[in-house]
Amino acid sequence: MAYSFTGIAHLILLFALGYLAYRFFQYWKKEKDVISKFSFYIVLLFGLFVFSKVIGGLFFATNSRFLERTIDAAAFFQAFAFAIMAYLVIYIKFPKISPWFGFIPILILGLIVTILTSIISFNPFLEPSGAINWGFPSNPLNFIVSILRAFLFFITFTPLIIISLNQFKTSEDPYLKRKALGMSLFFLLILPTALFDFFLITIFKLDPIWRDIGFITVSITLFITLLLTQRLPRLSPKL
Repeated sequence: MAYSFTGIAHLILLFALGYLAYRFFQYWKKEKDVISKFSFYIVLLFGLFVFSKVIGGLFFATNSRFLERTIDAAAFFQAFAFAIMAYLVIYIKFPKISPWFGFIPILILGLIVTILTSIISFNPFLEPSGAINWGFPSNPLNFIVSILRAFLFFITFTPLIIISLNQFKTSEDPYLKRKALGMSLFFLLILPTALFDFFLITIFKLDPIWRDIGFITVSITLFITLLLTQRLPRLSPKL
C-alpha cells in the first residue's frame, strides 16, 4: 500500500484543526453564544475536508478515482463552511439584518461550485517526490470553478480576518482576546494553504512537495501557538 507525503502533511494540519475545534467547543459550552458555536462548526467542516485528504493521501495515494472524490468532498464541506462564515459576518457587523441573507446565497454558490467540480475530470497522481498532484485540468470550466472558489474565499475570509483581528486588538477581556486570537490564527492558516495550492502549484507548476512542506510548517506553528495561547475556559459545575 503506497502512502504519500501529502497525507502526512494533511494529518499534521488535521491535528492543529482538531485542537482548535476542541477549544471552540469548550468556549461554546461555557458561553452558549452563537459566535463560539459557529466558529466550532467552521473549523469542524474544514477539519472534515482535511480528513478526507488524510484518508486519500495515506491509504489511497495511487487510487486516482478515490483521490478525485476527495476533491468533490472538499468542495462540499467548503460550501457549508463558507456559508456559515457569511452568516457570522452579517451577524457580527450587521445585527439589524437577518444572517440568513449571508448564509443562503453563499451556500447556493458553494453548492454550484460543488456540482461543477464533480463534473470536471481531474487526474490526480503521485509525484516521484511523494506528493500528490491533484491534476487540475487546463480548461474553461476548471478556470470558472477556480474563480468562483477564489471569490468565496475572498468574500468570507477577508471580513472575518478583519473582524477577528480588530476584536483581538481592542478587547480588554483576556478571555475574549484568546477567542479572537484563535479565530485569527485559523484564518491565517487556511489562507496560506489555499494560496499554496493555487499559486505555487497551479500557476507556477512547482512540485507539490513544496505545498506539503508549507502545510507542515504552518500547521506546526499554529499548533504550538494555540498551545501557548488558548487555555481551556473553566466550566461551571453542575448543581
